[in-house]
Amino acid sequence: MNILLFIKIAVIAVSCIILIAIAVKQPDLAGFFEKAALFGIFLFALFIPIKDGFALFGMVVTIVFFIAYKIAKRDASIPKTGFNIPILVYTAICAASFLWTYSIKDSINEGGEIIYFVLFFFAAATLLNAKKRIDFMVYTFTFSISIAIIYGFFQGIFINAIHSPNRLTGLIGNWTGFPVQVSYGLVVIMAYYLINFKKQNKGTGAFLFWILITLAGFFDIVFSKARSAWIGIIPAVFVLMYLRSKRLFWAALVLLLVLNIGMFSVSKTFKSRMLAMFNPKIYKMELKNHGDIESHLALIKSAWAVFKRFPLTGVGVGAFSKYFDEHKGVHFPWYYNPETGEKLYDLYDNWPENGYMQTLAETGLFSFLALMWLFFLALKQPVKLFRGTDDAFKRKIAAMTLGVSIVFYGSFAGVSNMSNDQLANLWLFFLALFAAANLTPVVIPKSKDFQNQNDVIS
Repeated sequence: MNILLFIKIAVIAVSCIILIAIAVKQPDLAGFFEKAALFGIFLFALFIPIKDGFALFGMVVTIVFFIAYKIAKRDASIPKTGFNIPILVYTAICAASFLWTYSIKDSINEGGEIIYFVLFFFAAATLLNAKKRIDFMVYTFTFSISIAIIYGFFQGIFINAIHSPNRLTGLIGNWTGFPVQVSYGLVVIMAYYLINFKKQNKGTGAFLFWILITLAGFFDIVFSKARSAWIGIIPAVFVLMYLRSKRLFWAALVLLLVLNIGMFSVSKTFKSRMLAMFNPKIYKMELKNHGDIESHLALIKSAWAVFKRFPLTGVGVGAFSKYFDEHKGVHFPWYYNPETGEKLYDLYDNWPENGYMQTLAETGLFSFLALMWLFFLALKQPVKLFRGTDDAFKRKIAAMTLGVSIVFYGSFAGVSNMSNDQLANLWLFFLALFAAANLTPVVIPKSKDFQNQNDVIS
């Protein structure tokens, strides 16, 4: 079993037992428990782009104190987020797959992470019950992702990422998760600080600062040569700009075309990685040959083979790698290296490297349908809120959530899955922000005449 996950589970269990006993005897501590849980959410938002170990500690704090808070309040309810049914159905199927899994150890590792993230989602959706709290968490994440973006930009220059196979890892030290986190950050910055979805006067200095951060973020994605992040951020930008105005949509289209053409002209490795999505053999143009597209395709075919054999149940959440290792010679397609003619399997991980196919292979058709239902609602609900309210705060949150969801769905096709602690839990965090904002009542400002009447009366 993953030792870190075991430690997290043990800490949560022991802490919950202690805090439950305290909460039962002293319900007046509910306010303290609430503040402690909010502090955990703050730690998560602050550290997830910088040091994800500290962010996960914040999640543990949030879950433990949230449970104590609910017990102290004598309240067993969960918020009606609009996403409850698909989230709970998907989580229940993942948990049930422990009964038929091909590898109980891997299922505990992967399924435990999913259950853990869902608990955090409901905690955040419950506790962020005021505009001030939601704004504070968005500002906190924006601060930390801005630091990460600036660091990544200079890291890319230092390692000569534009002319070499070297790739950015960012402050989290992960070349797959970092560019997707940057994409999340760009969506938040555009929704909150640039287009803002309302007419208002902005300070020139602040506006230029956010423009520079945005440009640095796009260069981070280019330097990382991350196809999944690029697949997600491009449609997300187009959607955000279209929501604001069609003129901005066309401006964004022209800008992205110019940026891509420029990078194709300058960077051989960027060009080869992008074009390899359409022609697998083009990877031979890269400075570092690894044939990753062909291995990706082989793994996707492998996941499909597993799904066809276990269409309803899958092999158990997290258990694909164990099944793959023991049966690949019999059931799965070979990957051939065109350079050497050598007969190989995947050169990296023994997982499908595609969250959609992994869901089908590990937990079957019904969990996949539940997850796709959740993905659909994460697009539908923000669009519905954006169109149905004039409240600027809610429109910004809706636009941000819509863009972040599009980015996540792109990463899900390559580098992410539902147990990814750097990407999936961050998406669920934004989904919780949206759910909390949607439940927050609109504050209607008093008119001057009404306020003057109150002043006279008082």
